[in-house]
Amino acid sequence: MSANDRPNEVEFTYASAKPNRRQILLALGVGMTAPLFGCGGGGSSGAAASAPSAPTPPPATPPPPPPPPPPPPPPTLDITPTVTFDGTATSGLTVNNAYLTASSAVNPAFTFSGAAPSLITQLSPTFPRYNMVSAAKSNADTLAPGTVYTTFYHTGTMLDVMQYGFSDNAIVYINDAFVARYGYAFASGTAQGGGANTITLASSSSAVSGYYNQYYVRIAGGTGVLNEVKQVTAYDGTTFIATLDSAWTTPPDSSTQYVVQEGTQPFVLDGFTGSVKYLHFRWNVSGQRKITIEQGIFAGVSSDGTIAPAPVLATTPFIAIGDSFWEGDAAPNNVPNMIDIFAAALNWQTINLGQGGTGFIGTIAARLNFQDRIAPPAEAWRLALSATGGTFTISVVDNGVTSTTTPLAFNALQTDIQSALNALGNVLSAGGSFNVARGDISTPLILVGHQIPGATISVDGSQLTGGSISILGTYLGDVAENVPTDSTGKALPFFLLVSGSGNDTSNTDAQVQAAASYVAQQIVARFPTASTIFTGVLGDCNANSNLIGPTDVSRNAAIAAAAALLPTINGKVPFVDTYAAGVGQPKIINGLGTVANPQAGTNSNLKSITLAGHPTGTGAQFLANWLIPKVQSIVGSG
Repeated sequence: MSANDRPNEVEFTYASAKPNRRQILLALGVGMTAPLFGCGGGGSSGAAASAPSAPTPPPATPPPPPPPPPPPPPPTLDITPTVTFDGTATSGLTVNNAYLTASSAVNPAFTFSGAAPSLITQLSPTFPRYNMVSAAKSNADTLAPGTVYTTFYHTGTMLDVMQYGFSDNAIVYINDAFVARYGYAFASGTAQGGGANTITLASSSSAVSGYYNQYYVRIAGGTGVLNEVKQVTAYDGTTFIATLDSAWTTPPDSSTQYVVQEGTQPFVLDGFTGSVKYLHFRWNVSGQRKITIEQGIFAGVSSDGTIAPAPVLATTPFIAIGDSFWEGDAAPNNVPNMIDIFAAALNWQTINLGQGGTGFIGTIAARLNFQDRIAPPAEAWRLALSATGGTFTISVVDNGVTSTTTPLAFNALQTDIQSALNALGNVLSAGGSFNVARGDISTPLILVGHQIPGATISVDGSQLTGGSISILGTYLGDVAENVPTDSTGKALPFFLLVSGSGNDTSNTDAQVQAAASYVAQQIVARFPTASTIFTGVLGDCNANSNLIGPTDVSRNAAIAAAAALLPTINGKVPFVDTYAAGVGQPKIINGLGTVANPQAGTNSNLKSITLAGHPTGTGAQFLANWLIPKVQSIVGSG
C-alpha cells in the first residue's frame, strides 16, 4: 500500500489546561477600645476627696499581619510537543516562509547551517516552490537528512512546520536535544490477525525472519487503538508473525491496518508527492523554545508566537567526507544520525558530505568518489539543465579534436550522459573518462573529466523545449565551496574528517594508498586552514569475518601512510586506526549475525538486516561513542 493509499489517520492532541493563578485576599480587622478618663466630681461639703485613679496602660500593639504566601511557581515549560501531521494549515497562525515569496532574500528569522551560506539557496525554479530552501550544491543527495539544519526560536504554544513531499525525513531537536525522527512507512498493509502481543503481517511481507526487528508497528485503522505503537522484538518470516515488546490494548484482527516505521511517531510522511502538508507541534505552556529542524528541504513555519533567529548548537566548523555510514540512516533508527552524535560530543558544527556508495576510489552511478569531491581535476564542470522536453548534445574539445555526443533526452539519466561522453572518439584515444553526477531537482549536473588535461566542453540546447542547458562554470569540489570564510572572504580554520570506506574493497591496498595520498597532498595544498583527520574503515558493509584479518590491517596501514602526509595535530599523526586491536581481535561491530539473528558472544545485534552490515540506530550510537574519544585524543577535548 502506497503512502497515498493509506487511510486517513485521526490526529491526537493531549487535552491540557493551564493552572489558574490563585488570588489571595488578606483582610486585617483590629478591635480597639478608647480609654475612659475620670474627672473630679463635686460632692457634698465635708466629703473626702476620692483618691486619683491609676493611669490606664496603653493598649497592646497588635501583632503584624502574616506575610502573604508566595505566588505559585509558573507552570513548567514543557519541551516535548504533541505532534500531528495532515494537509490542513491551522488558521490564525502567522506564516514565516523560509524564503520570502517569489524572492531569494533570506528570511532573517531562520538560521541555516549544514552548508556554506552561498550554497543554501532556493529550490530550482522549475518547481514553483519559491519558499523552499535546500543546500543546492554541496551534496549529491539533496534530499538526504542533514542537508539543511534550520534553527530558530519560537515563543508560544502552536507551531506548524510546512512539509513538502520531497524530503526523506525530518529530524527535530528542541533546546538542542533530540526529540524525534519523522519519516516514511517502511511497510504497510492489512493484518491477517494478531494476539495479545503479536500481529500477523500481510502475506506480502518479507519471508526473511527477523526482517522487521527493532522497527515499530503502528495501528493505522480497523480494530485496535488508533496510532498505538509497539516495537518488534522478533519476526517469523514463515508465519509473518511479529512479536512485540508489550501487549496491545486491543489485539489486532484481520481488519487491522498497520504501518511499519522507524520510530514511535503517530504518522509517517507522504514521500515524494510534492504536496504541501504540515507538522503540527503543540505545547501546553507558552514560552520560548529553540527549534532545530534537520531535513533536505525546508519551507518555513506558521506560529502563534514570535519567530526569531537562534544560534546554532556549535560554532566550530566541521566537514565530513564519508560513505553511507556518515550519510544517514539505513536501518531501524529512532536516534540522531551518527554524525550528529559524533559532532555534538566535540562541540562541532557539521557540514555532512557523506554519500552512500562512495570511497577513495569506489563509487556507484551518479556519485563522485572522495578524490573528485575533495580535489577534482581542472576539467570538471557544472551544467544547469532546466528543460522539460527535447534533446541536447555535449561537445568535448581535446588536443584540437572536437567530438560531439549523440542527442541526449532532456531527462537523460546521469549514466546515459556518462556513457555518451565516454564513447567520444577523442576521449577514448586519450585514455580518458568522465564521471557524471547529480542534476536532481535542486542541483546542477557535474561532469568530471579524467586524463584529458586542457580539454574544454560546450553544450547545444537548441533542440530543447521548456527550458535550456548551460555551463555554470568549473566544479571545484564539495570541500572547496564549503570552507568557512570571514566577511572578507578569508578562509577560517575548520576540521575535516575523511573516513576509510568498505566501498573500496575491490581495490588493492596500493591503489587505495595512492588515492588517499593524492587526497592528503591536495588537502594540504588547497586547504591550509584545515585540521584533517583520516580514519580507517569504520564500517565493513559486507564483512566475511567476525574478526580483524591481515587484509583489514593492511588496508588501514595504506590509509595511515596517506595520513602521515597531513600536518600533525598536537604533535600526532591525525589517523584513527579502526583495526588497532590487531589480527584476530573483534571488529568494532563484530559477528556475522544481525539484529534479526544476532550471533552469540558478539555485538552483531547492532547490525541491520534491511541493509547488510549497516548499523541500526543503536549501532550508530555505538560507533559514534567508539570514535569520539579517539578523535578527542588527537584534537583535544573539544
